Parts: sequence; C-alpha cells; structure tokens
Amino acid sequence: MENKDLNSQNQSYAQGQPSQQQYPSQPARAVVYDTMPMKNNNMAIAGLVVGIFSLLLCWVPFWNLLLSIAGIVCSAIGLSHKQKSGMAIGGLVASIIALLISIFIIILYVIALSIV
Repeated sequence: MENKDLNSQNQSYAQGQPSQQQYPSQPARAVVYDTMPMKNNNMAIAGLVVGIFSLLLCWVPFWNLLLSIAGIVCSAIGLSHKQKSGMAIGGLVASIIALLISIFIIILYVIALSIV
C-alpha cells in the first residue's frame, strides 16, 4: 500500500512540473587565433640574464670578464635568429657595458698592485 502511495505521489509531482522546452541546437563555433604563438628565444633570454649579472658583479675583476664575454656570445647568438629580440639587444648592451667596466677595473687593479 505504501508503494502505491509513493507511486501516486511521484506521478502527481511529475505532472505538476512544467515541461522543459527543447532549444534548437546551434552549430559549434570554430576557435580561430589571429596570431601564431611566439617562440621563446632562449639564447636572448640567457644573454640578458648573464648581461644583468655581469653588470651587478662588475666589481669582481677577472670573473666578470668571463661573465661579460659569455653574455656577449649568448646575445649575439640570440640576435642571429630570424626573429630579432629586444632582450638580445639589451643583453648585448649590458654585456658590452659590463665588459668595458671590467676592463677599466682590471686596469685600476694592475695600477694599484704596481704602486705597492
């Protein structure tokens, strides 16, 4: 008897619900990207990072010479790729400035050591 009561309640509940309207299906839209994804120029990034580090460490006389030369090489390789990068140019400029400062500091150390 209880099952009949439950069935009758379910039917009355289902009948009291408004019917759901079926919306017409819309065609799927294609996703189109306007630009190609940019590829990273890893050598330009490395040249910029090494150039910044060589500027920060320009007071270390002989190690900075190697660091700035490495920055120049990495930035030059980054510039040689087809896509020119501002990071490669920035790394090249920072490395050249660090190289000049490093050479100047090495000359000061040599002069200071010759006086003593």
